[in-house]
Amino acid sequence: MTQEQRERKLRQEIHALRVKKFHWPLDAFRFIIKGLGYGESLRALPEDRLTELKALLLKYRKHGRPHAFTFDAQGKYMFYLMKTAGWTESQLRAFMISHYSKTHWNLLNKNERRAVIAMLQNYIKQNEKKAKNTTNKETSNGHPQTPQG
Repeated sequence: MTQEQRERKLRQEIHALRVKKFHWPLDAFRFIIKGLGYGESLRALPEDRLTELKALLLKYRKHGRPHAFTFDAQGKYMFYLMKTAGWTESQLRAFMISHYSKTHWNLLNKNERRAVIAMLQNYIKQNEKKAKNTTNKETSNGHPQTPQG
């Protein structure tokens, strides 16, 4: 395989990563690689720079957060509670910032973590009670419900 063929293959693999892993449009990709110091065109890069860029893209995690900011087991439970309660990550982050002045779950101490989990559990219970009361009001029209068949 000639150098030109290897470079072409690397460019194809880089574009495959751009599309499949990151879902970046071409303009955004050009902006990103330019910001990283690779210029705007992959065709202008020699094989060693293409290999370096491909390795960088393979190592990069899509969500952009460093490994230290992924959730532990307790954090995954909290995330489940957050979703069950109908909260978004932004709402949870705003709550943590306003109550604990911390931006991420991993920065909370043990007591703060317990408090966040307890708050989410309480919020879920309140939502379940509201849903149950709404259901009871809809079905209690003075007559017992009989199944329709």
